[in-house]
Amino acid sequence: MQNRMFTSYRGALIRGIIALIAGGLAVFVPNITLQSIVVYIGLLILLGGLVSLLFALRSKNPSGRNMLMTQAVFNLIIGILFVALPATMVKIFVIVLGVGFLFIGIFQLMGALNTRHDYGWSWIYFIISILMIIAGAVMLTNPFSSAETILTFIGVLMLIYGVSELYMAWKLSSKPKTYQGREVEDTHFKEL
Repeated sequence: MQNRMFTSYRGALIRGIIALIAGGLAVFVPNITLQSIVVYIGLLILLGGLVSLLFALRSKNPSGRNMLMTQAVFNLIIGILFVALPATMVKIFVIVLGVGFLFIGIFQLMGALNTRHDYGWSWIYFIISILMIIAGAVMLTNPFSSAETILTFIGVLMLIYGVSELYMAWKLSSKPKTYQGREVEDTHFKEL
């Protein structure tokens, strides 16, 4: 049995429209989109904190209650920070990502330099490690612009995906419908 959501033109059309909307927001209003994502994540963390608080208050086990209460307080503080200061939280995320890229690039470069005697020089590892170090340095020097650039790149990829889904929807809508190997009229056979 086929999954009609993935093989029908309506499913492709819906996925294409959603991808185009999300990609367009990411490309044309990255600042608002980034802050909206951070606020949304903050609301989810706040909700998790409230649920943990509710379970902590209902718990009969003292050690379980203390653990849940600690988790609830931590989630509530982080959630409030995400909702109240979305621009700052975006910068912190990009700074952490930049530090990660920097360290990964440095370790990969050291590994490439150390193993070149045993396995020969691998230019691809050298280039990738240098690019990771550069990306990490750029993210650390200007985190908010870097975050917008990353989101814009993801938005462009989503726009390309959306266009490809719309093309797939168009191709699937013009394909004759079959039922057990026989063509049938579209009025008698609905895909969804």
